[in-house]
Amino acid sequence: MLENWQSIAGQIYMNELTFPHLRERLQHGGELRAWYKYYRGGNQWAGKHFMEENVFLMEEVLIWVQIAEDGKMGLYSFKLDDISKIDRSYTFADKSQEKLVLSQATATFKTMKDNRKRDTLVFKRPLPAEEGDVEGFEQLIALLD
Repeated sequence: MLENWQSIAGQIYMNELTFPHLRERLQHGGELRAWYKYYRGGNQWAGKHFMEENVFLMEEVLIWVQIAEDGKMGLYSFKLDDISKIDRSYTFADKSQEKLVLSQATATFKTMKDNRKRDTLVFKRPLPAEEGDVEGFEQLIALLD
């Protein structure tokens, strides 16, 4: 597992500052099943206000990590047992319209906001141009059943 942590640490923005806290959360979540980098490099026009976002699927929880340019970090944990369903959306891979690819998945939770609306978490397909990990995204979503 040490090799896994070192490999992950090497790919996390400002890892000397952020990874010790992330590793602690990951270790509490059980075994690492899959992870992917959503993007690296902020873009406020695309609604990407952080320098980097990563998603980790652990044995017991899903961990979403947002790291700002200055190294400030937000860690969000979601218990897998609290997910009630996963909706998957597919779109064409390119303009030829010959192949469908997973474009996003939405996890709906058992909990509700203000007793009216269910909490959801949307996972969008990363873009290679933004250093996103498409293969990791597909692997993580495939394991979310």
